[in-house]
Amino acid sequence: MPRFLIPLGIVAIGLIIYALIESLMTPRHQVRALPKPVWIVLIVLVPLVGALLWLALGRRRGSSGVGGSASGPARPVRPQSPDDDAAFLRQLDVQRKQQSRQAELDRREAELKAREARDARGPKDNGSGESGGTNTPKPDGGADHS
Repeated sequence: MPRFLIPLGIVAIGLIIYALIESLMTPRHQVRALPKPVWIVLIVLVPLVGALLWLALGRRRGSSGVGGSASGPARPVRPQSPDDDAAFLRQLDVQRKQQSRQAELDRREAELKAREARDARGPKDNGSGESGGTNTPKPDGGADHS
């Protein structure tokens, strides 16, 4: 018999602690049947019975389905995974567009810098020099047709 009493005692103490903490953390507008201080006193003075009564009667249940809880408006339903979330997918699309725009701007900037560097070097000498073209008159008066 003592083998069963020790685990039952541990479970009862855990239940009492849980009910006490939950009653302290529950907002006043969600407490049913009795005022919140009365529930706390009941849990402390009549430990197991008070804890069981609190769990059964003293608090409102979580959400009551489609309409939400009776205490306020329903919370929006969050998607199960990121690819079900339209806002997340929109954000990804915006990020992709921003990255592609940034890559295009970087490419254009590099192209512009290369063009400016090429223009700063000046026009290249194509090897013709200052001596003239192919039909340069010779000092003797004839034309060079080389």
